This record gives sequence, C-alpha cells and structure tokens, in this order.
Amino acid sequence: MLQINNGKLFTRGVGRTNALRGVLYSNGCFHFDDLETAAGTLRATGGERGDLAVVYELEERIEKAKEEPGVLVSHGVTPYLRDFAVLASFGLNLIVSTDVNVVRRLTNSQFGFSSHSPPKEFISRFFDPQVVAGPDECEEFADLVDSLLALERRHFLAAMRAIKTYVAALHSIPDDLGLSYTLMVSAVETLVQDFDGFESNWSDVDERKRLAVDAALLNATVETAEKVRAAILKAEHNAMARRYRDFIMSKIEASYFRTVSASSNRAVTRRELPLALRQAYGLRSQYIHSAMPLPDALTMPHGHREVVEIERRPVLMIQGLARVTRHAIRRFIADGPKVETEEYDYSLERAGIVSMQMAPQYWVGHPLSDAQQARMRLEGFLSQLAAHEHGDTNATITDLRDMLGDIESLFPQAKKELKPALYVLYVAYNAVAPEISQRPDWKLFMEKHAAIAEEPSGDILIGRTLLGSTDGWSLSKHQQAYDQYWRERATKSGLHAPRLFEAAAALVLAERYRLDGNDELYRKLIAEAVECHPEHLGLRDFETQLKTSKPIDWRKILTEKAAAGET
Repeated sequence: MLQINNGKLFTRGVGRTNALRGVLYSNGCFHFDDLETAAGTLRATGGERGDLAVVYELEERIEKAKEEPGVLVSHGVTPYLRDFAVLASFGLNLIVSTDVNVVRRLTNSQFGFSSHSPPKEFISRFFDPQVVAGPDECEEFADLVDSLLALERRHFLAAMRAIKTYVAALHSIPDDLGLSYTLMVSAVETLVQDFDGFESNWSDVDERKRLAVDAALLNATVETAEKVRAAILKAEHNAMARRYRDFIMSKIEASYFRTVSASSNRAVTRRELPLALRQAYGLRSQYIHSAMPLPDALTMPHGHREVVEIERRPVLMIQGLARVTRHAIRRFIADGPKVETEEYDYSLERAGIVSMQMAPQYWVGHPLSDAQQARMRLEGFLSQLAAHEHGDTNATITDLRDMLGDIESLFPQAKKELKPALYVLYVAYNAVAPEISQRPDWKLFMEKHAAIAEEPSGDILIGRTLLGSTDGWSLSKHQQAYDQYWRERATKSGLHAPRLFEAAAALVLAERYRLDGNDELYRKLIAEAVECHPEHLGLRDFETQLKTSKPIDWRKILTEKAAAGET
C-alpha cells in the first residue's frame, strides 16, 4: 500500500487526499525531530521512559475514479500502519508494531521456549527496552524509504516480502531459534529465485537424480533426452544453496567489513563468509525437512558473537546472519531499477481486496470459444447440480442451451483429452433439464459420440454416476475409471467434482462389488465414500449400520431432498 499511495502507479492522477493518523508502538526514542519520510511521518508522544506510543501520520492519495458507479473514499489508516511498522522495524533496527503487547513481550528480558536467554542476548540493540534513533539513522531511514518506493513494482513487492520475512524472523527468536534462523535465510531466498539471473544447467541437478535419469535415457534419442532434461530443469529449483551464497556475496562490498562496531564480538571475515553462508543454508534445509534443532553452539548467545566454529567450519550465529541478511536486502533495494512512473494494474493489491472465483451462475453459461475451458465449465455446472441434489433452497441451474451450441461447434476439432468433459457437460445438462430447457436434438449428439462414454476417464465416471449408467461398463473398466479420476484429480488439469458426487462414485462402485460378492472391496469403498465426505452424518450412519443384503441407493443416502421424501 505504501508504494500505491506514492502515486507513481496512477494513470488518471490523484482524485482525492485524506489526512490519516494512527498510533504505533515502539521501543525507539524519536525525540530529536519528527521522523519524516515519503511513506509517512512518525511523531513522538512524550519523553518519559517507558512511553511506547508514537503517532503515525500520512496523506493518503486516492487515484481519480473512472466514470462508473461507486467511488473509493479511503482505505483507512490500518493497512498503512501495518506496512510502515514492518518497514520501520527493518530500517531503524528496532521494534515497531501496531500492538503494544508485542513490544512489551519482546523487550521484557524474559526468555521463551527456545532458549534460557532473552532475545536481546542474541541480537544487539533490536530488543533493548529503549533504543535511541539518532538524527543520522533517521535520515538514513528516510533515504531507504525513498529508494524503496522508487523501485519498479515487481522489485518493490519482492523487497517488502523479504523485509516482512526478516522482521518475522526476529520476532520468532523467543519461541523458536530454528524457525528464526530459517526465516532469515528465506528472506534472501525469496529474492534469489526471481532476481539472481541464474540459468540452471544439467550439472546443477542433484547428482543422485541426474545419474539415475541419465541411465534411464541411455537408449533414448538425443532429442528426446534433451527434452526430458529440459522439463526436469524447468520444474526444479536447482543449486539454491550456491545461488543463495553467490547472491549475498554479490551484495557484500568492502565497507561491510569496515563498519563493524568496535564492540562487536568476533565479526565474520570475508574468507569465512562464503562457507558460513553455505552452512546457514544447510541448517535451513535441515529445519524445513527434518525439524532438526540448531547446533547447541547457536542456541547460546556468546555476547552477540557473529560467527562460531563447529567441527572446524565457520557457522553464522543469529547475530551474524541477521546483519548479513539485512545488508543484502538493503543492497537489493539500493541496486534495484528505479522509475518515476509505471503502468501497472494494482487494483487487486489494494487493502481489503480479495480475489476469489465468482459463483458459477455468473460465468458457466457464457459463450464457449475454447475447448480448454470445458473442465472448468463442467465443474461449475456440477457445483450447481450438487446444490440442487442437496435440496438447497437457493440452488439454481443456469440455462446452458446457447453455450451447448458452442460445444456442438467445437467438438469435432477439440483435442481428444478434452472431449470427455465436453460430452459429459452436454449430456448431463440435457438429462437433468426440463424438456423445454433442453438443447434441440441433443440425443442425436449423444448417440453420435457415444463411443466417448465407453472409454474410462474421470469425467465419464462422474457423468455415468450421475445418470445411473455405470452398468454399461465392465466391473474392471468401472474400477479403472474410478482410479483414474483420483489420479487426475491431484493434477492441475484434473476434474474436481463436488464431494457429493465423489462420495456417490464410491458408493456406486461399492454396490457393484456387493453384487459381485466381494465383501472386502465393498466395505473399502464404503469407507472411502465416508472419507470423501466426512461431514455427512447420514453417510457415517450408513457405514455404522452397514447391511450387505441391502442395495445401495446413493441418492437416498446422500441427498437431503431424498431423505426428506422418505419421511
């Protein structure tokens, strides 16, 4: 929000301004002058020791509205307070929060779960009960804000993610030193993945995987082998430990080793730093993958020492990792591309905006110009149908007749893998719609392409389950389609049917095994139905009162409408 308020992304100019004011809490003392920055001003509230409140003020700028109904008056001060608090914490190296209890907890000299030492013993200055922010530091912070707001939007968002992760790492010190250490590494890692310019090659892939793939491709053509390797490289983040180390070292200039405080306890040397960064990334990986605690040497403060030796190798302490992380982020901001104005659609990045898929009635019946949308449209229709089956009083099924005409046109040229979804959508809608709302001659279309329904697939399984036509398959084909549905569902393009129909598919297959006398698979599929729809009490009751002699009617078990009809 801070950069949006800067106005550089506006294309229509400023439409209105608002004078906003809020309260932040800090262990910092700002008694020299008001701390004025391009993102707002901090004003001290008093001079007594223990005064934590500071006033935050800014002029909010709202872009001139388009000629359309509605107007944005203000976002309120809260989103700006949150962003400025984390930015000030990072830039001034002290605690700034929207919650006074956070400041009190972090400065009360009490230790938490992770150590018998309070957090101020691990990081100098940041957790002290009172930190004086001098004029030079305030000026330096104002320059940092100017540089940050001037960044291209993509770089600004990345920098803010890194800053928030870094501050979260510091706040985690009392409760989990391993998490804090991991977050500090991750703060820079977020920048590495998108901005280090790294292009991986096959030698960067883990040797165990690389050799196994090479062996498997031994008899493949050169073209096929290269395509397989390229696909693996595209999907993996390779050499991240090296990239993390190289990225930080590229931000370390000579001054880094010449601005260390004289009171610093064993600052890291240039020769130590590359290996120490490698060790830091290894500790991050151990924590993420195995929840391994930090070595004992890192869980003791050692008087703000930056580096220790473990098994004759340099390892960064929390203090050393925090300093190098903060430095790398500041250099990323300083070196990043700056622009005065930028064409950028920030509408979904404003405070209070949540991006969610619209209810299907607003889009499922729109003209269909691309068969790739078939599965999404099918899912939308199935969600409407599931609500209707449940007896939802607000359930509605959109008239799809015009859109089904598009399916008739698209079907001959559609890719083979898209035709099942097109077919099921077409047939299922016409099968459940009243005659007056059906597509003319829809049965001719169904019969012409009936071969589609013979091949097992997840789409066809749901369609046959709905229409009660699974008996047209052999039991083995039915099982094949059921297994295929769950395999495909886990993929990005797989069909995600409503839980109601997933449970129904399990019950219908269970009934076939009941008739076949396979009690083991019958009970297994009943259990799967329950686990597909665990909140359905009627389904759980059916499982506990299971009678193998009683046929399964999934609608009587699953739909509230059918249950109400029985009573």
